[in-house]
Amino acid sequence: MQRSANRMTRGQWIAGGLVCLITIFCGILSARWAEQAFARPALAADSGKGGEAHTRTCITLGGKRFEWNFPNPPFGTLSCSD
Repeated sequence: MQRSANRMTRGQWIAGGLVCLITIFCGILSARWAEQAFARPALAADSGKGGEAHTRTCITLGGKRFEWNFPNPPFGTLSCSD
């Protein structure tokens, strides 16, 4: 009887296991680095110093006005105040 050609050798199992361990280790290190490098700056509203959140008045393409308190303008707006 012949051995199946689809079986992995012991060396291939070890190499694959090492690749998995190294990938997990590098993922943990990069997650910690990314958390420090891309940390969100403390906003005045988060620290309690600013009081009320900054709201802007936006106008839709249809001319309707509404309050928006997020930094990005919503889809379908003509303009937003600063």
